[in-house]
Amino acid sequence: MAFWRWRALKPKHFEKNKIFRECWPPCCHGCGHSTSRRWEDSVNFSSPETASAVYADYNATSPLRPSARDAMLGALDDVGNASSIHSYGRAARQRLEGARADCLSALGKPNHRLAFVSGATEALSTCLRPGVQNLSSKSSVSRLVIGPTEHVAALDGHGFAEDVVHRLSVDDQGRVDPAEVATLLTTEEDAGQTLVCVQGANNESGVIQPVAELAALCRERGALMVCDLVQWTGRLPMPDVLPDIAIVSSHKLGGPSGIGALVFDPLRVHIAHPLLRGGGQERGIRGGTENLLGAIGFAAALREATTDLPAEVQRLRALRDGLETQLQADVEDVVIFGEDAERVPNTSSFAIPGKEAALALMQLDLAGVAISSGSACSSGKVTESHVLQAMGVEPELARCALRVSFGFGSTDADVGRILSAIKTLKKPV
Repeated sequence: MAFWRWRALKPKHFEKNKIFRECWPPCCHGCGHSTSRRWEDSVNFSSPETASAVYADYNATSPLRPSARDAMLGALDDVGNASSIHSYGRAARQRLEGARADCLSALGKPNHRLAFVSGATEALSTCLRPGVQNLSSKSSVSRLVIGPTEHVAALDGHGFAEDVVHRLSVDDQGRVDPAEVATLLTTEEDAGQTLVCVQGANNESGVIQPVAELAALCRERGALMVCDLVQWTGRLPMPDVLPDIAIVSSHKLGGPSGIGALVFDPLRVHIAHPLLRGGGQERGIRGGTENLLGAIGFAAALREATTDLPAEVQRLRALRDGLETQLQADVEDVVIFGEDAERVPNTSSFAIPGKEAALALMQLDLAGVAISSGSACSSGKVTESHVLQAMGVEPELARCALRVSFGFGSTDADVGRILSAIKTLKKPV
């Protein structure tokens, strides 16, 4: 069986902005197709702006903030490895530690320890491993308690054997029940050897977990808590009680990609077995030459993202609520996931029954609107959401799930454009 496939042409060999169509597999007989390649007009591959006039996928990645770009450009010509002892190295070290202090200050935890890593995936793989030391109980963790709606970097990236992993349940809004966690921490020995991993704000639904309550519970019982605060940071004030270990990612809040932070309380946590070994950088937590430019851009973005945060929360919530109110008025049978739960203010996850996400995303992209169906960490695939499955959403409806996520560059006009594009969606024939 043959089918048509489309492949972009290399501009240096072929006419710009063209693609060719060919029969695949290549064939000479039996399929009725010609083996010759044909030119076709196509979309402009050279400029994303022309293909997506509205960008509303900030939970996947954010555009680079001008403040981060300026900070990085200002340091681009600086020479020096932060581990070198000469004057160039000392200057680089000073800038690196300044960026670290700025990040901790913006997070409201100047006395915590912060290790720069390549991103949230590496941070989670570093701390979700047996052997992390609980300094309060003077023991090493050997059991993992984890939420079912966590990012796949946590669900698939941890280093615990399955027989010592307890997966929590969530209600139909996607919320963990602290009482269930409490039942798993009944004895001092069990608690002292347990690592609890619950995401702050879900990347797909936007649903917020009771982080402060869970962190206080773990602290009271003697357990350690890891919290992915990637979607929380810069969109909500930090929890009143910060978990023992927190994960933050630069590119989600307007900084450069390729850098994130593992933030922890040094009085309660010791990372005994680092994921990446090498030259002992980041106080032995993460080997490898430090990404100084990334750290500088990350710090600049985080400072801006946490400045005047209450006003930004209100602005983002108004955009999201306006979108959802009009969706419910204009689109029959629209379902908003997590509607009755507290959610991060920039995120709306919804489904229009009968309009599958795979087709809808293509139609919206052609209309100049860039949104997503959920996590962007599945190699570009549109797959059934484990988050919605855990919430008890029927598979047929889950396949129709779309996610709009706003950010610092989003406007009321974007909301109007998104709504107009959604109303033109066609059901599959």
